[in-house]
Amino acid sequence: MSKVFYTSDLHFGHANVIKFDQRPFKDVQEMEEALISNWNNAVSKQDITYILGDFCWSKDPKEWIRILDLLNG
Repeated sequence: MSKVFYTSDLHFGHANVIKFDQRPFKDVQEMEEALISNWNNAVSKQDITYILGDFCWSKDPKEWIRILDLLNG
């Protein structure tokens, strides 16, 4: 049976959010790796996830797709 998850404010690619939100990462790459790892440890491929906003800082849809392809659900 699939689980349903809701999330927001991931801010992939947003360097300044590390400082603003006091996130414990040295840079965007470290943050991205941790967010993807944590996500995939909680969400299976069969689950459904709704992203409510502030997913990715990039304006390039190719970047959104690149990250979405790395996430379960």
